[in-house]
Amino acid sequence: MHIIIIGCGKVGAKFAQVLSEEGHDVVIIDSDSSSFKALGQGFSGITLTGVPIDQDVLKQAGIETADALAAVTPDDNVNIMVCQVAKEIFKVPRVLARIYNPAREHVFHQFGLETICPTNITVDVIRSIVLGESGVSKHTIGNTGIKFRHEKVLKSNEGKKLGNIKINEDSLIFGVIQNGSFQFANPNIKLNKDDVIIIAEKAHC
Repeated sequence: MHIIIIGCGKVGAKFAQVLSEEGHDVVIIDSDSSSFKALGQGFSGITLTGVPIDQDVLKQAGIETADALAAVTPDDNVNIMVCQVAKEIFKVPRVLARIYNPAREHVFHQFGLETICPTNITVDVIRSIVLGESGVSKHTIGNTGIKFRHEKVLKSNEGKKLGNIKINEDSLIFGVIQNGSFQFANPNIKLNKDDVIIIAEKAHC
């Protein structure tokens, strides 16, 4: 697939690396060329410095033939504008925006954009742990219901790397909470006694 990523922060860089390793054609755009240092030497995709909402920059990235675009910059306004341009003007089949301000999630949905908000997910999980309630929260990404559940690290898994943890085939390890801080899943994360694993799976009706 030809995939464009907007923003080369920690999430964007990691996402680009994973997709590149899987053999996808990846173009990552950032307004700061120094951000691309986070990609490492193994990245085989294309980096493009420029303003991501500029249509000429997007055309250089190949948006006219792109299969998907993910906007993961730290600016919600940039993310929504890029996604609107990708969806409405260039008709990119799959568009996803990461948002930081939960209160603005409805704005994205009004424009028919798919979103993911790590803030909401993390707060729901921490709340359920503190209150001793069921460790499950549900969110809508696009038109699909996603269920996130948390599991405390089993004693037998303490000291293991996340990549060595086995779960059901229809589930995905979304991330880990360590010392109250959320981290997106990385196979090299070493699990400790009080860590909590966040598992995502489709919510069945």
